[in-house]
Amino acid sequence: MDDLITYMDYLWLQINDDVITIGINETGLDELDDAFTIELPEEGSIVVPNEVCGEIVTDQGSINLYSPIDGNIIEINTATTDNPSLIKDDNYHDGWLYKIEVDNVEDLRQLEEEFDTDED
Repeated sequence: MDDLITYMDYLWLQINDDVITIGINETGLDELDDAFTIELPEEGSIVVPNEVCGEIVTDQGSINLYSPIDGNIIEINTATTDNPSLIKDDNYHDGWLYKIEVDNVEDLRQLEEEFDTDED
């Protein structure tokens, strides 16, 4: 998936219009042991940058989940809470975690510019 942005070193973001899908990337997978649970934000909840909105709990501790932007949780992937191994099996497709509808499209543009990796 070429259009992914790395966030917080261990999360991936995919932007589609005013919705951001968030999942855990390969770096994050390296932190997971075989037994872990997932606590995702509730649908309809409001999220803000730099505040924990969920976590993945392992025997070694927890991995915090964040939002990169102000918005509302519009969908969570309950398949991952029902079957956490789905994240390890297919973290970039079926193992996504949650989707955020962005409050301010201008903030989204700034986020895209911050992570823009196009060569000039």
